[in-house]
Amino acid sequence: MMLTRRSTGTPLGRWLGRLRRPLAAPIELCAQRYGFLPVRFRHRGALHRVARIERIWEERGRGARADRRYFVVSCADTRRCTLFQELRAGTWHVVW
Repeated sequence: MMLTRRSTGTPLGRWLGRLRRPLAAPIELCAQRYGFLPVRFRHRGALHRVARIERIWEERGRGARADRRYFVVSCADTRRCTLFQELRAGTWHVVW
């Protein structure tokens, strides 16, 4: 069976779409600038320093999902990731 873009409306297509989407991992935010910009965060025991924030945007939550604020950042070790904050709960997550 060949899966096409049209097949994402089926339960199988939605399930396969979730497999392709990277998972968000919880992080500990260690330092902030101006009360909301990430400076340092800890993920799986490793400390990462944000060298540059490349993009910031907010998305409204739909259904049970809360509003989120997203940050695309470059770390000091040249890795790039997306950090997001669940605004209602105040929790932070990373997607590599």
